[in-house]
Amino acid sequence: MRSQLCSLVRRAAATAVARPSFVVPSASVTANYSLRCFSTSSDQYLVVNAVGKDRTGIVSELTKLVTDAGGNVGDSQAAKLGSHFSLMMHLSVPSGRAEALRNALEGCVLEGMSVICFEDDAVDPNAVEVTPKIGYSGEFSLSGADNLGIVHRLTSALSRNGLSIDKMVTAQEEAPFGGSTLFKVLGVATASEPLSMNFSPDRVRDELESLGEEMNCDVKLEDVE
Repeated sequence: MRSQLCSLVRRAAATAVARPSFVVPSASVTANYSLRCFSTSSDQYLVVNAVGKDRTGIVSELTKLVTDAGGNVGDSQAAKLGSHFSLMMHLSVPSGRAEALRNALEGCVLEGMSVICFEDDAVDPNAVEVTPKIGYSGEFSLSGADNLGIVHRLTSALSRNGLSIDKMVTAQEEAPFGGSTLFKVLGVATASEPLSMNFSPDRVRDELESLGEEMNCDVKLEDVE
């Protein structure tokens, strides 16, 4: 399954928007972000969520506002869902300009777009103070016939076992043979230290495999070293 999971393609300022391929960042990459750091820098961090009708130039227009305010785009994810486009960005900006950038983004008049910002005062990639640390990381996948509530049942099984979803992508694809439609899920789930004494990846795998048999799907969980 590792071959199915590739690094997240960061979408830079572009004038055209293409439908993204069905990929999820490698859990080995996610594992590198196992330490939650606390900021001691003069920068402020924002999480930006923008959604609207898909059209050319959305990313370019939004990132121009960030650049004009002296900000910088760190992690980002983008996807086209139906006729809409969604972009999430993690930004750093000098503290003195953070409010102005937030106002510019949330108050921008971009055709058909809705933008909301959240302050993220607990994360600084350059800080050294850490808590908590990731105690377990695994890559999960599902492939098979679509079922009502399939995502809910999969994610509930992970949650019951103390796993939190870090990354997840779902998609429908045409089956190689027969012309039917396959539903696919790829993702990364983690559990923070200290792990529960009852936590067992093998037990999670057994539960997911049983769930897959019920739903006529192939469900897997692979440990990440």
